Amino acid sequence: MECIVRPAQSADCDHLMGMIREIAEYHNLLDEVKINSQVLSADGFGGDPFYQCLVAELAPEQEGKQGHLIGYALFFFGYSVNTGRIVYLENLYVVSESRGQGIGKKLMSEVAKLALARGCVEMKFTVAEWNVRALAWYRQLGAQDKTEAGGWHCVELGGEALQRLAGDRR
Repeated sequence: MECIVRPAQSADCDHLMGMIREIAEYHNLLDEVKINSQVLSADGFGGDPFYQCLVAELAPEQEGKQGHLIGYALFFFGYSVNTGRIVYLENLYVVSESRGQGIGKKLMSEVAKLALARGCVEMKFTVAEWNVRALAWYRQLGAQDKTEAGGWHCVELGGEALQRLAGDRR
């Protein structure tokens, strides 16, 4: 299946939200999705973008489905005090009917190219423990499971706990 990988645009946000809901449902986390396409658009395409996103869309020769989005990679740049510049892959998703055709790898490869162009030395991301198929695929690409190898855990401080820490008891 031929696809084109391009930077997402604000006009893609409705379709992106549909795919975000699909991956959240797959991970049984649909009730945790609190954003909508307007928030996604403002956060990615406003004056101070918090993330970048690449989308995979069907190539023009795909039976009149030009512009049909079939996947995305949402990422942002950060910093490691150990290694320097990094890219964090927040979400990688390919619609079910398009999986197994190299689209996920193509999206990740394009993120890697952008990261290297910006001087990044590593890509970080998380994988659900039960998603052994994805974990095996990432390992095949050369990724290392830091939970196993280094004993690192992914920790989150959010919601009321974050507000308490900031001294805001809303």
